[in-house]
Amino acid sequence: MNCALCQKREANKKNTHYLSDGVIRKCLNIGGTNERERGYYFDISNGNPFVEFNFQRIDEVNLERALGRAPTEEELENARQIPFSVDYVFCSVCEKSFTEFESQFSNDIIPKLRNADLSGVSHLTFEEASLIRMFFYIQIWRNSICEEIFKLNPEVQEELRLIILNGQTENINHFPLAITYLETLGGDIAFTENYVGSTSDRNPNIIFMNDFVVQFFEDSDSINYKEFYGLNDKADFAQCVNLEEEVFTLKILSNVNRKELLNNIITTEKVKQSLSFLEKSFELIWQRMFYGFPPIQIKREYIQGLVGNDDSTVLKYSQKQIAEYTENFIWNRIRK
Repeated sequence: MNCALCQKREANKKNTHYLSDGVIRKCLNIGGTNERERGYYFDISNGNPFVEFNFQRIDEVNLERALGRAPTEEELENARQIPFSVDYVFCSVCEKSFTEFESQFSNDIIPKLRNADLSGVSHLTFEEASLIRMFFYIQIWRNSICEEIFKLNPEVQEELRLIILNGQTENINHFPLAITYLETLGGDIAFTENYVGSTSDRNPNIIFMNDFVVQFFEDSDSINYKEFYGLNDKADFAQCVNLEEEVFTLKILSNVNRKELLNNIITTEKVKQSLSFLEKSFELIWQRMFYGFPPIQIKREYIQGLVGNDDSTVLKYSQKQIAEYTENFIWNRIRK
């Protein structure tokens, strides 16, 4: 198999991280250390009612605590297979070129963010526009090659490949690109609150990389405002989408707003998961009692009776309350 980047040399490199290890490592590690130890991460998909958890060397007790239930064998198997790295997709020569850009980004850009006082700062501009673009193009392109749910238009994917392969630093600012930096205060342990993963929907293509969030649009016509749980704001969205820029603008989300964003994401996804679980459980109970699937209208009435006009209220119920409500709902249907 040939290398995905140069398409000439043998893909002989093992353990290539397709999202830069130096950026995501603190997020994945319990305690936020730089050592590669255990941690967890998940993919976020607007089109998926479930949060898809993938775990990296985490013990079953902590895995169950994070999920709120016992992990399945499939989830445990996925944990062993998906550590944001791949074997035999790239060659050692191309891996070296990746590392050169990633090291320069780590040396020149990250210290201006992680070690800086960002109090009251909402935007930062950087003269190193080409370096920032190249670094994130590498993340976007590799993610599209290695992550099944993350798709790019084939023509866009090929153009990014050639930009990276040729180390191109000029005339590469025609892809709309928005980068948000999540201010993360509280020491290394705070980084483990952040996420690593990709959305499966497009326009924008979103990647969470610990304290960086990438939004990539394939062309200017694809620029599409989405609030996305508090990540974006209409007031400054246009300013934050870099296109044909001379200096690169990064949006800064304060530590308080970072926590709100992460809470919004997990709460919304948990609501989706809970509603889906309840609907499937109700279907199962109905089948056992009546030997058939419940009519769609009855399922709607069942869920409506629980949440009314606010789906998030589903999170307030205990298991006992859900059981009692379900029993009363079915009993009332029988009596009609």
